[in-house]
Amino acid sequence: MKRAALLVVLLSALVSANSQETKPDQPTRDDLTKMFEVLRVRQQTEGVMKTMLAQMKQQIEGDIEKRYPNLSEESKQKIEKMVNDSVNLYPVSEMLDDLTPVYQKHLTKADVDAIVGFYSSAAGQHFLDQMPTMTQEAMQLMLAKLQTRTAEYAKKIQDQADSLAEPKKP
Repeated sequence: MKRAALLVVLLSALVSANSQETKPDQPTRDDLTKMFEVLRVRQQTEGVMKTMLAQMKQQIEGDIEKRYPNLSEESKQKIEKMVNDSVNLYPVSEMLDDLTPVYQKHLTKADVDAIVGFYSSAAGQHFLDQMPTMTQEAMQLMLAKLQTRTAEYAKKIQDQADSLAEPKKP
């Protein structure tokens, strides 16, 4: 879930990439490449892409089975190859290249140096190592609470709708 959120954040940041403004204390491309490496942005983005591909495959396979129940195995394999090839439409390396001007616009060289400094430290690396597990545990906790609360609230809405829909007694 965190990875998907990260990808959304990274991709949404691309919208303003063309409105770059040069600053004297702007980080260089190399500075940002180092920051992306230390933050493991490539690996995280590749993980998100892999997860998205798996979800997309599952959904497409289900849709294909419903729509074309008699489709040959050969045809199914051709469709699967197309889905796999779709990952290459926007390679991670190009995404990172597109992110560079956005980060240059909003971060200073000092910001990037401080980020790299912290995440290069033992504490920063430990945090990055633990982040997937912490995120997964937190998401499970939050999802459980959200599901319970959403179900309770949905019942309240339904009850309110039912009472509003009942004819008024004279």
